[in-house]
Amino acid sequence: MNAIASTIAELRVLVGFLGEKGQANWWTSEFFSGTAAAFLAPIFNRSLFLAQYQGTTVAAANIHDEAIGVGRIYHLFRLPIGLEHASADTLSDPAFVQSLQGRLAGREQAMARLAELSKDQETAMPGPISLGQMSDDLEVALQRAAGVYHSAMGLGIQSLPYVRGEE
Repeated sequence: MNAIASTIAELRVLVGFLGEKGQANWWTSEFFSGTAAAFLAPIFNRSLFLAQYQGTTVAAANIHDEAIGVGRIYHLFRLPIGLEHASADTLSDPAFVQSLQGRLAGREQAMARLAELSKDQETAMPGPISLGQMSDDLEVALQRAAGVYHSAMGLGIQSLPYVRGEE
């Protein structure tokens, strides 16, 4: 499994869950709630987790796009198409999905894993936060984004990290 793709998928799940209405209320969706799972399960019997992942990704992408803008700007929830496909493909691994589901048992577990994924402590500020260029090391940008999201969730503010595309 591609390490970058699995990191993207895991960060999306964690931040998506933590940003939902029942948590930080950054977006109004609740795709990872028990109620949503009960509603979606009969429709998406074999792909429930993928449906939750995609729903949360769209909800979070809309909030990020409204605050940051679109164009040559990327964020965790809207990336170049190759990364989008690769991260979605990681969810075909049942063991990976099971490990992600375990992280969603509660806020504490999700926050702990988010802290593990961040290399260093980042300082979050409200609003968009530039992490540099897309051409820079994407792994480092994802670690920094994890740190920003972790800090923001802990402080109770909404921070939206992004990178600029190549000119």
